[in-house]
Amino acid sequence: MSDITQLGRYKVNGVLGQGAMGLVYDGLDPSLNRRVAIKTILTKKLDVEAARMVAVRFEREVRAVARLNHPNIIQVYDFGAEGDLAYIVMEFVEGKELKSYFDEAERFDLQSIFRLMAELLDALECAHEAGIVHRDIKPANVMVAAGGRAKLADFGVARVNEPEGSQAEATRVGAMVGTPAYMSPEQTRGQKVDRRTDIFSAGILFYELLTGKKLFTGTQWGLAKAIIEDDPVWPSTIVQVPAEFDRVVARALAKDPADRYQSARKFAEALQRVLQGKAPEEPGEPLPPPFAAKVAAAASAADNEAEAEFWEGVKDSDDPDDLELYLEQFPHGKVAAEARVKVAQLRGKPA
Repeated sequence: MSDITQLGRYKVNGVLGQGAMGLVYDGLDPSLNRRVAIKTILTKKLDVEAARMVAVRFEREVRAVARLNHPNIIQVYDFGAEGDLAYIVMEFVEGKELKSYFDEAERFDLQSIFRLMAELLDALECAHEAGIVHRDIKPANVMVAAGGRAKLADFGVARVNEPEGSQAEATRVGAMVGTPAYMSPEQTRGQKVDRRTDIFSAGILFYELLTGKKLFTGTQWGLAKAIIEDDPVWPSTIVQVPAEFDRVVARALAKDPADRYQSARKFAEALQRVLQGKAPEEPGEPLPPPFAAKVAAAASAADNEAEAEFWEGVKDSDDPDDLELYLEQFPHGKVAAEARVKVAQLRGKPA
């Protein structure tokens, strides 16, 4: 189909690339003299229901993006059908997908990573505030435009807060929507999602930008298990970055949505604090669960070691004051009961 010269009113000047289900054309809107990108899907290979859902998806994307006006969101202008092709007309962006950088093992420096994440999270905050959850944040849906600017694309599976209808039909609870390796635990389970599912997916992108490694891989079952149950290998153990990045990743990728950043803006603010050499947490904010558990375990181990050392020094003493000093320091210690018996014996009292 690369010999097409016209789609609707749009002139086709050539092929830009291969999309997930069809070609992407370099087009021109003659009425506005505006260069556009035209994404197509060949519907003749689809059954009737699948072809209908293509139309629903394209219409949804146009309606979703029409709500948004943001420099880091690719604008969508129109959709239609021509013969066996369904198409959607979008803003033309000079650049390439983030996925291409990952596939070619191209790395970004920390400054570029911070900029890309700040722009992506700002775009998500805009969408979320408009009542739109993207639900398919992944490298193929983030364009890196000339100059290194991030541009978020493909709101075709977005969930929009609106009355029941084709939107609700296409996104009912129980339908697993998204790309498996970039899904949140609640997406993987087919549960209801909100803006925090996009936070999880953005956390996966951040991890991949930092480490150059894909976070979740494997068979369908193994992938789902890892997303739902497993903590990642922390970035600071893979690349030379401060351990504060681990805490940002841990909160973004918390299994329970309540433990994640509650908005894209909060995620961006944590990154900004790290950039300034500060802790990622807000004042009074607890550590992410994996690190809170680690700190508690370390504190418990230190307490146990201190108690054992103290007890070793007083356990054979004939002075009850020594044992009572142990009890003052460790009233709930492992040998507190034994210490109380010895104190009573030394003072000639009933135990």
